[in-house]
Amino acid sequence: MTDLFPDRIETERLTLVHESPDSTDVFERYEPMNTENASPDAFEHIPIEPFDHPQEAREFLASRNDRWASGNAGTYVVRPKPGEDGAGEPAGEAELFALWDRRTAYFTFGLRKPFWGRGYSGERADAFVVLTFERLDLEMVSVSHTVANEQSKRAIGKYIDRWNGQRDAVLRNGHVIDGEPHDVVQYSITREDYEASDVDPDVRFFG
Repeated sequence: MTDLFPDRIETERLTLVHESPDSTDVFERYEPMNTENASPDAFEHIPIEPFDHPQEAREFLASRNDRWASGNAGTYVVRPKPGEDGAGEPAGEAELFALWDRRTAYFTFGLRKPFWGRGYSGERADAFVVLTFERLDLEMVSVSHTVANEQSKRAIGKYIDRWNGQRDAVLRNGHVIDGEPHDVVQYSITREDYEASDVDPDVRFFG
């Protein structure tokens, strides 16, 4: 296991725990994300498909663990802390990719529908922004959403503004979802943006 990424990240309301086959229950991941239970809304704008059977969930976890072991990505299960509705349940999955040769990171986040509207996306983003600049010593972090994803547009816009970041461009056919290419909007936060901001989030790293 790599020591580049923390095993656990804590924010004011969330705990992010490294997702691996050893520490993650395959069926806990499979049940809300299989073809029978998954909400179509949750997959409308992301390049991931629901699982057809538990083995797909197992293979998905293994692929994420390989990225972790290589030092190229930090992968986490996001759980609300005690006092939050649904405390301890897996609310979503977050991943930060490090492009070391470009001194850049980008992150993704899948949040399950019962947890929408709580501001968890911004809280998780703050943790990854701090991780990018304070622990990984990179120079920029980016994030994107499909042009049609209004919910992500609002959430991302809030924390991009908070960190003095900017909207960079529309990338034509930037994602393929369910076999179809979609345009995406890309945003970025540089180290200069980060250091000029007055944001002071409650973020702690462990391991």
